[in-house]
Amino acid sequence: LPSDISIYAAKADYSQPLPGKGKFETGIKSSYVTSDNIASYFNIVNGNSSIDYNNTNHFIYKENINAAYVNLNKEYKRLSVQAGFRLENTNGNGHQLGNAIKPDSAFTSHYTNLFTTVYFSYKIDSAGDNLLNLSYGRRIDRPNYQDLNPFVYILDKFSYFSGNPFLRPQFSNEYKLSYTHKNKFTIAAFYDHISDVQIETIEQNGSSFISRNGNIGDYYFASISLDATLHPAKWWTLTIYAELDYNNYKGKLYTGTINSNAKWIYGTANNQFVLGKGWSAELSGFYCGPRSNGQFDKIAFGQVNPAIQKKIWNNKGTIKLSGRDIFNTNTSTGNITNVPNTLAYYRNRFYNQSFTIGFTYSFGTQLNKEQRKVCSADSEAGRAGN
Repeated sequence: LPSDISIYAAKADYSQPLPGKGKFETGIKSSYVTSDNIASYFNIVNGNSSIDYNNTNHFIYKENINAAYVNLNKEYKRLSVQAGFRLENTNGNGHQLGNAIKPDSAFTSHYTNLFTTVYFSYKIDSAGDNLLNLSYGRRIDRPNYQDLNPFVYILDKFSYFSGNPFLRPQFSNEYKLSYTHKNKFTIAAFYDHISDVQIETIEQNGSSFISRNGNIGDYYFASISLDATLHPAKWWTLTIYAELDYNNYKGKLYTGTINSNAKWIYGTANNQFVLGKGWSAELSGFYCGPRSNGQFDKIAFGQVNPAIQKKIWNNKGTIKLSGRDIFNTNTSTGNITNVPNTLAYYRNRFYNQSFTIGFTYSFGTQLNKEQRKVCSADSEAGRAGN
């Protein structure tokens, strides 16, 4: 199933300092992408091969995006303000070539959107130890190119994956309010509303089940988070992050409507221990509670990662023993809902568990590596998938 994706992009940016700690920025960008995909299926009977025209396919997708932005930064005594506007014009064209039993088909899409970003930062005290941040942003997430590819990827006689050439981009409106104390403690509230949300869907077709990404309607997400760095002892540094989350999906599926919601907790912790005489240790991990994700009710999962190391040879050498997912608990498991007359259960094993012993040695003068510059095609390359 060969797939050839070519990406061409160019951009130009201009920045102008303004009086009174201000800055004006503007720029333009244009990208052009072609995706050429071929799927060849054959039936072999008694050693004789013939083309399976039902599944054989050739799909070509072309996309052009033109964008321009304006951004303004301004700092006052305690207040920093940033506002930006981005205008994007998208032109897409898909062509599914026919074969002996299927005719050609094609589609086009053209849309222009304006995106706004506003950010406020206020120093509550003159030292800047306490910060209050407020932000709003509207953004677009376009489908990956392979998600637009209508090809069928057969898993077995009862299930297969398929692309969706009519998949639309999703639009989100994000709001965030946060308070930070001395860069050691942050508490934040976050709200996001996504329209035309893209998510994996399961459709029943006779005795077969088709998995594809689809636009099912509206997605609402709210979260309260806590991020802190603590020092319970001189030899112990603890970094924790915790969320209390809520989501709600409202929309239409193939056989009716969906209205699923869930509350869950998510947390990570990283412990750094300085044990003395060149010894140090680390214990990190995360936990995600049961939650709902469209048609999927997911069971809780997590991971624990320990490590211990010893410095040797005047701290130039290090011996380290580490483990990842030592309890083998990082799985994706749950139930599939909203499929008529069907009970479905899934379990994905990621094979994250590992144990490693390593040795490193530093010699000579450390070199300063030049930071990689942002490429104008980074966002398009990210949509190419694996």
